[in-house]
Amino acid sequence: MVVGENPSRSAVCEILNKNLLTLLLSSFMGTKKYYCGVRPALGSHRIVGGVTARRGEWPWIGSLQYQRLHRCGATLIHNKWLLTAAHCFKSDPTPSNWAVSLGSVLRSGVGALVIPIQRVIIHPAFNGTNMDHDVALLELMVPAPMSYTIQSVCLPSPVHRFLKNAECYITGWGSMREGGSLTNLLQKAAVNVIDQADCQQSYGNVLTASMMCAGFMEGGRDTCLGDSGGPLTCRQPSGQWFIAGVTSWGHGCGRIGHNGQLATQFTNLLRELPVLFLILCNGTFLY
Repeated sequence: MVVGENPSRSAVCEILNKNLLTLLLSSFMGTKKYYCGVRPALGSHRIVGGVTARRGEWPWIGSLQYQRLHRCGATLIHNKWLLTAAHCFKSDPTPSNWAVSLGSVLRSGVGALVIPIQRVIIHPAFNGTNMDHDVALLELMVPAPMSYTIQSVCLPSPVHRFLKNAECYITGWGSMREGGSLTNLLQKAAVNVIDQADCQQSYGNVLTASMMCAGFMEGGRDTCLGDSGGPLTCRQPSGQWFIAGVTSWGHGCGRIGHNGQLATQFTNLLRELPVLFLILCNGTFLY
């Protein structure tokens, strides 16, 4: 579904096939043309068991706000595009009601750059019941200026695999404990990418091919309400940070025996892009 300024079908096709595809391809592996996943400020659904993030430590995360109130996390993947969860828009996908706050660790937005959302593109196969394909792309009204505190994350290639021992983090402004209120300071927590077979043991048949698990079997560190749409990012040998998934849902918060929270695997989305463009350009999911 594409929601915006009543774009024509041809206009949407042009946006997707030229603008969006170009940004995706140019950002694979952090090409010189489009450098990504760096944290210049450091020189080189909520977070359970996390610690407060430093300003500029996660320069690609944004607070996605509905009528000026934090609703979800979002990730800057290009100066004009964000990645988030589709379920964040179940109540209202109208772009004019949404904005993103970038460049601050404060949920209140002090010292942040706030940019209105121009267009919402929800994955056409999103299933609000089982949360399959829970991902959306957001076009910003104006480009976000890159700075010490605002940067884009790198996108993995469609065949990239994130290893279990990779250095990965979840970030967000969600509650520090199950049933708690949102925190005003951005939180971070190191997590493991969990083997799909182990993830299947915890979630059974509700786990789909578009989902992945991140967290720890012993509990204590995963994402919760308010962190929905936020990134699971992993550092690669190059030192650059890549987005591995978009936080979707899970069983409670930091519960023992449950393999953390589920995220939409971004590499799967990239493999689906040609089909996604074809469906959108046929007009099947244009509203």
